Amino acid sequence: MGNPFVTFRFSICFFLVSVLLGSTKAESAPVSKAKSCGYNMECTPRYLCDKTNTVIKDGRALIDFRTAVFSRKGAQVCDWSEVCCALADKKSVPEEEYISRGCGYSNPKGVRITIENGDNNESQFGQFPWMVAILKEDCSSSQCTYVVLGGGSLLAPNVVVTVAHILHRGSVSNLMVRAGEWDMLSKAEALPHEDRKVATKIIHESFNVETGYNDIALLLLSEPFKLNEHIDTVCLPGRQLLVDSSRCLVTGWGKRNFQDPDYPHLLKKIEMPLVNHAKCQAQLRNTRLGPYYELHSSFVCAGGEKDKDACFGDGGGPLICPMSSLSTRYKLVGIVVGGLDCGNENVPGLYANINMLQPWIEAKLKQFTIAI
Repeated sequence: MGNPFVTFRFSICFFLVSVLLGSTKAESAPVSKAKSCGYNMECTPRYLCDKTNTVIKDGRALIDFRTAVFSRKGAQVCDWSEVCCALADKKSVPEEEYISRGCGYSNPKGVRITIENGDNNESQFGQFPWMVAILKEDCSSSQCTYVVLGGGSLLAPNVVVTVAHILHRGSVSNLMVRAGEWDMLSKAEALPHEDRKVATKIIHESFNVETGYNDIALLLLSEPFKLNEHIDTVCLPGRQLLVDSSRCLVTGWGKRNFQDPDYPHLLKKIEMPLVNHAKCQAQLRNTRLGPYYELHSSFVCAGGEKDKDACFGDGGGPLICPMSSLSTRYKLVGIVVGGLDCGNENVPGLYANINMLQPWIEAKLKQFTIAI
């Protein structure tokens, strides 16, 4: 029977990102920065410029969210991730061939830049390289733009796993996947994001749109992503989970809470524990779901702590847990499906159970001769 009480973490974020001709368009008016830094200086990514306004050669900069670059008249000159830098010393970063360490490796200090004094829920640039945004082309206005449907995870350079409820309707012709994204409203990032068209979508045959059972889908891309420091794959759980279930994370660009009118533009991360099946079912029976609610095996639960939850716009994003043997390497344990509002104490969120659904994933990849 359908369940009208569970809210899917799905909301088309029209004001999060607008993509025109393949590049991100910020919502605010553009600022001319050509001569605003002063004589022989220009806005440069901070990781290329040290505190004496000369280029950094060790490839890393520390960014303090409390600082910004302003002109003498008080107007902001550079994007927050840039700084006025002397042209004489400005150098490009040589592109080196990237060699992947394998699936699931995070970058806890970020890639090429490190954010300091920021919100604890804001991730570092490239911290979770498997995180992708799923975009849909919208041509309802005079110009076609892309809007964010939700998140996903890179299983292979040409395969994304997400939830079915954000894309089970419609064709793939207007779908696109973006990898390497972090700040939805800025192009001034340490490394550029990449976009790929979707060639095929595979929806679980037993997906139930009313209950959220078996809420999983695979997207096969028109061409593979080129793996890089900020674009790589996540690990499936395998036969034995072997993770630290107390320190799992959810990532996404969704709302922080149910009442929040705005969506964050920086990729956020929320730490939360897994909740076992029996405890989760008991807690959910104390809600409006009622005393007879039966938690389906295709769900895994996490959270239940006040103000720590996935929320609207996070649908399809990963629930990851660190491996027991290495705290900076992660396995994909769940995918954001839904819940009862957001961030209520003793009310865990519902996630697609990857451990249970992994045989389906493997069977579909084998069908398309894709190895991970």
